[in-house]
Amino acid sequence: MPPKSEAASNPGAASSPPTKPGAAKSLDPTIANATTQRTLKCPKCGADVREVARFCQRCHHTMRYECPSCHHQQRTGGKCEKCGIDFLKYIAAVMSQKQVESEAMRDRLEKRSTLMKNLMWLPFTLGFPIIRDYFLKRDRKK
Repeated sequence: MPPKSEAASNPGAASSPPTKPGAAKSLDPTIANATTQRTLKCPKCGADVREVARFCQRCHHTMRYECPSCHHQQRTGGKCEKCGIDFLKYIAAVMSQKQVESEAMRDRLEKRSTLMKNLMWLPFTLGFPIIRDYFLKRDRKK
């Protein structure tokens, strides 16, 4: 006796089309394409990393760099591909400028606090520190 076919033993299977073992189960091919994401190889450890990732999940290597000057996104660090600025030199220049501004602000705050302290002590010191700090120091700087 010949073996029965699957269609004869399972009446519901006759209505569905046969599928290949490796075929996608989704009916809409655009959904299957949307779920697959492009990946890159991590330059440090060689792991597959999604293209949108900022860091490698395995070794935490930076995968996307942003130029501090023009905010251009790129895959390599060091020098901007768009404006050509060296990241380290640019950041060092900005940091030195900020440090100078910070020191000037600190000097102004120190002078202001010294003035306030001398004004509070005015009845006890008869104003000599104010005269010394604000009138005699100016003559010495010239």
